[in-house]
Amino acid sequence: MLRSELSRSASVCAFSLLFAAPCALAQEVLPPIEIDGSHAAPGSSASAGPAIQDTTAGPVRGYQALTARPTRLDTPIKELPMSVQVIPRKLIDDQRAISQSEAFRNVSGLQPLDPLFPGLSSPSLRGMRAERYVDGLPNYYDLGVRDLLANVERIEVLKGPASILFQGGPNPIGGVINVVSKLPTPDRFAEVGVQAGGYRYASPYIDINQPLTADKSILFRVTAQYETTHSVVDVVNRRSYSIDPTIKIAPDDSTSLIVQGHLNRREQPDYPGLPAVGSIDRSFYALPRSAFLSTAGLPATATESSGVTARFEHKFNENLSTFTTARWSVSKIFEPSQVPFGNNPTIYVDPLFGVYGGPSKFYLADTIMSEQAHEVAISSNIVAKFDAGPTENRLLLGGDFDRVWDEGFMAGANATGPDPSKFSLFGFPQLTDFRAPAFPAYRYPLPGQAGYTALSRFDNAYETAGATAQLQSTIFERLHLLAALRLATIDIHSEEVAAKPPSSFDTNQTKFLPRVGLTFDVTNWLSVYGSYSEGLRAVTFFNGRGVAPQPEGSRQYEAGVKLDGPFGLSGALAYFDLERTNVPITPPGSLTQRQSGAWHSSGFEADLVWQPTGNLSFLASYAHIDACVSRDEDPRLVNARLNLSPRDSGRLWGNYAFDGLLQGWSLGAGLYAASGTVVEIGQPQPWAQLGRPWSTSGYVTFDSSLAYKHENFTFAITAKNIGDARYYVQYPYLQGRVAPGDGRTLFMSVSARM
Repeated sequence: MLRSELSRSASVCAFSLLFAAPCALAQEVLPPIEIDGSHAAPGSSASAGPAIQDTTAGPVRGYQALTARPTRLDTPIKELPMSVQVIPRKLIDDQRAISQSEAFRNVSGLQPLDPLFPGLSSPSLRGMRAERYVDGLPNYYDLGVRDLLANVERIEVLKGPASILFQGGPNPIGGVINVVSKLPTPDRFAEVGVQAGGYRYASPYIDINQPLTADKSILFRVTAQYETTHSVVDVVNRRSYSIDPTIKIAPDDSTSLIVQGHLNRREQPDYPGLPAVGSIDRSFYALPRSAFLSTAGLPATATESSGVTARFEHKFNENLSTFTTARWSVSKIFEPSQVPFGNNPTIYVDPLFGVYGGPSKFYLADTIMSEQAHEVAISSNIVAKFDAGPTENRLLLGGDFDRVWDEGFMAGANATGPDPSKFSLFGFPQLTDFRAPAFPAYRYPLPGQAGYTALSRFDNAYETAGATAQLQSTIFERLHLLAALRLATIDIHSEEVAAKPPSSFDTNQTKFLPRVGLTFDVTNWLSVYGSYSEGLRAVTFFNGRGVAPQPEGSRQYEAGVKLDGPFGLSGALAYFDLERTNVPITPPGSLTQRQSGAWHSSGFEADLVWQPTGNLSFLASYAHIDACVSRDEDPRLVNARLNLSPRDSGRLWGNYAFDGLLQGWSLGAGLYAASGTVVEIGQPQPWAQLGRPWSTSGYVTFDSSLAYKHENFTFAITAKNIGDARYYVQYPYLQGRVAPGDGRTLFMSVSARM
């Protein structure tokens, strides 16, 4: 059903854009362009489509990035034996995206974290958790502001285990979303703009670039953005800001130092999502989509991050260079919450005292969580270029170190008073009936309150380090080899003083991690590739009752096809098989965790860009993902679908820039479609006795944008979810909830560059 819907909707979007461009297929042929020693041969995409533009993150041709840095070296994407997708700035601007989460949906299999969620979680790729890095370095827990776009030059997505190519931090399994920041340029300019629209959204920004010396050896750039918005959910409003100054010192062409500052903060009441019963399961009662199931006076959750990043590069000669990147950062979160527990209502039947609860009644708790993390990350590398016979080679030797000091506490207490029935004799609190909820005022949990529990008070340190050797070779100009080996070390020290008695553990493991892949150029525009990689991931919070956890493992096989023409067609088709091992599980009837679980994900992905002329651009992406629990001590969970991605999802977008009398105007239109997503892993529907888990329904949303640009002035009107589709998405609160998708919204944006 979803695939037929995608095909039908794609035809509508493609027809409308092609009709608007009847004469768009005549285009001047560009000469061959040299990129890092590689030439765009005749018949490749260099013969059609937009002109190549240099950016501070690498050359791009419209929606197609030509190079990326997943190996920490600028490399033509078509030569990399792995799935690497790039969201360039032009695509973000054409779609008038208002968040990074919205931009992520252009990449197959990438599911963003809902902007309503405060942090301490991450997007998913290929059905597994991924991580959002910034400029190649990790942000443990990704606190602070993660969605603003004013400082984003491009977004690079590497799929699969990333323990070798992106080191430190959580060492993600599903992949890495690397957000590349804007850097100073030799041109002097200032840009100001504002975007405003639905749900009282307003977001002004500035982007100022200024050379500080006459010879332009010292450059400065600063971006800043503020956001205020309400949402589809009652009560929930968000305020965010981000300030990012950058200075670049380059006394000559062989040496440069870039120092970046980062300061941001986000405030929003904690949204607990909606339980499955009452939202997608309306057998007993129905919740409004906009319901906020906590007190309206809930204090806002505040999360912030600040830090400094430095990157030093030096080229000794044409064949030998070095670069080092380091970051120091501090991130915090203070999260008061009023939490309804579970997807099932609370019902308890006692033969003597009767029934406690009901089909629409939930236990409500006031909780507080405070956490602060300090992180130091450094990666240092030396690169040698050399030729040997028919081979052209680049050898990278590198070392990396990442350490996080993480401390905080969490406590909770009953939000309501004692139950008015006889169950109050046993300390049972009064439940909240969601058919006519009356939420009590929030109280900070303190000792002495009914139901008070110190859930956690921790002081942890996580350290990852390693040494990497990586070889990239081109053989006979057609075969491209990537071979890497990393000696990886993970060291964790954890203390939990809220437990009775207090507990602690230390774990350390060192392991060799390989990554190897080959790309073969069948023709000038068609390549095939295959790769294998392994990863190692730290397990942090673990209840092993004195048994220290071992790191989780991962491995991936991948094979695919890459296109680079003809007629402006580029992209990749890929099949993958990904496994996660040593997954912590809680056996039935036990409170102690063991690492005997495993998850498995496999599927097919397509990411394509078609740019037949400089005026007309199309993007299409699609993913089919089968992700499930492959091993667990609870047989009911084996083969249960994971709740991190829909089985099928896809994105279509097209944009046409007019010529002639309508020059300056552009029109874009597209859609996003997804099948249903499991809400809670292995949790069956309670009373229907269907033996299957709750799942959201599939949906399709349409969006469009009309823009006008004259010299340095740009104006645009954008409509999102034009059909006003009413749908839910999986929301990662507790074991899983749902959240409503945004309804039909209209936005306006204005900017001026001086």
